[in-house]
Amino acid sequence: MTPWIWAAAGLALLGVEMLVPGLFLVWFGIGAVAAALATSILGGIGLTGEIGVFVLVSGALIGMTIYRQGLRRHDDSARAAEINDRAAQLVGRRATLAEPIVNGRGRVFFGDTLWQVTGPDRPAGTAIRVVGTRDMLLVVQPVDEG
Repeated sequence: MTPWIWAAAGLALLGVEMLVPGLFLVWFGIGAVAAALATSILGGIGLTGEIGVFVLVSGALIGMTIYRQGLRRHDDSARAAEINDRAAQLVGRRATLAEPIVNGRGRVFFGDTLWQVTGPDRPAGTAIRVVGTRDMLLVVQPVDEG
């Protein structure tokens, strides 16, 4: 086939995708355009080579899309468990102690909320990182301790 046929098919598929969005024809359209480019650049790769380029590019793009959607679903499900757990949303964040940690208890501001923390005794003003939660109590450690 000539590169023009592949290009026309690719543009037609992309045009249909624009009229009826569903995110599935776009990958075939890109594959057809890639086959047109391969045919025009490489010349006589034959129909088998052209179809191979089309299938390879389209399949790779579809595979990447499916993989990314799977990652997004996994990430969303992990965040869904924390959606109503304000303390869990703070894990990994850094702050400065508003009140010293004495006998394992202290306080830190996150935004306009004063949170109770537990961790090794440290003076007010120490940089800390939230490493976990216990109910609504933040488990912290000084930043310098890793």
